[in-house]
Amino acid sequence: MSRFCTRALAPADRASFAEFERNNREPFEQFNEPHPDRHYSDAGLEIAFDKLIERQDSERFLTRVITRVDSPQWVGKGSLTLHSNSSRDGDFAMLVYQTDQQHWKQGAAGFLVADLIQEARVLGLFRVDALIASDNLVSLHLLRRAGFKAAGWATPAALRRGQINCLRLSRPLGRVVGPTLARAHMHLPA
Repeated sequence: MSRFCTRALAPADRASFAEFERNNREPFEQFNEPHPDRHYSDAGLEIAFDKLIERQDSERFLTRVITRVDSPQWVGKGSLTLHSNSSRDGDFAMLVYQTDQQHWKQGAAGFLVADLIQEARVLGLFRVDALIASDNLVSLHLLRRAGFKAAGWATPAALRRGQINCLRLSRPLGRVVGPTLARAHMHLPA
């Protein structure tokens, strides 16, 4: 049994969101483009939370919160942003996630990513993509363990420590297009 649980973001999470954002600013900005200083002010966090709640109502955005089973305090947050794709590849989602620095290497991020992948399956998406800084080896290994594969380079990120190349990772969700084939043996010519 896991010591973590996930749930949907709720309007009652305003204070938890502010606490999480402030406590995790430095590790967030290590591998993500930084928010402006005003984001972390009381007013800035109120606005950011209101936008996050508003986006949930659009049906194109889904945020999940992870907590410990024995505490309501946030351990992490993650989201899927849904994108329509007119090609035969179908609709997909961009995945982002962040865990509290105090819970690194405890399985929280893997639990959260697995939950978000399951949500993407429920939504009938064909794949989930993620963008990461190329030197974020922890996220790279986590996403590889979750079935993501390199799909190419993305626009470099402007981090506080300089411009960093970004990787696009992708995970197909195993949806079959067309009729499934019966199991068969095939003899290949020598």
